[in-house]
Amino acid sequence: MSKQEIRRAMVFARNRISDKERQSRSQSIERHLTALDAYQKATIILTYASFRSEADTMGLIRTALEAGKRVAVPVCLPNEVQILPCEIKSPDELTPGHWGIPEPPKHLQRQIRVEEIDLAVIPGLAFDRHFNRLGYGAGYYDRFLPKMRGDAAKIGVGFAFQLVDQLPADPFDVPMDGIITDSDRIGRK
Repeated sequence: MSKQEIRRAMVFARNRISDKERQSRSQSIERHLTALDAYQKATIILTYASFRSEADTMGLIRTALEAGKRVAVPVCLPNEVQILPCEIKSPDELTPGHWGIPEPPKHLQRQIRVEEIDLAVIPGLAFDRHFNRLGYGAGYYDRFLPKMRGDAAKIGVGFAFQLVDQLPADPFDVPMDGIITDSDRIGRK
């Protein structure tokens, strides 16, 4: 299948999950993620703010903040096709931004330097067992992730059906250091 065909299939599959099942699966993902050594050691975490049928990260954001970690979410800069990591103090600060993705409004955007991030929790439409990620196709994360420190962990998260054996990959695609689903936890670090 082509990348576009895989994207359509994964969006369709994600949209078929009930809200109750999505919450249950998201809680499993959060448990797997917070058990990681990379999470335990992280001081500053960048995580996507979930929307639509993505694995819900609002619980993760609350858990990390309650544990005393600093949490940042991406703000999309569409004119530059860039991500601006901005610290939040509560998920209540988030409002629909570009494409409806939750982000802090302009007056609450507290930018942090990408070099400060210890762990990045990355969304995707599909992942494979070779640590490849298939996103929505805009390239925001492919531009952002190479700027991170080499020792910072890049963890892709999604539901179990989003983990496939093999994805088509391009040279500019940035591989993940680990992948977490509601039933799997694979990693290279």
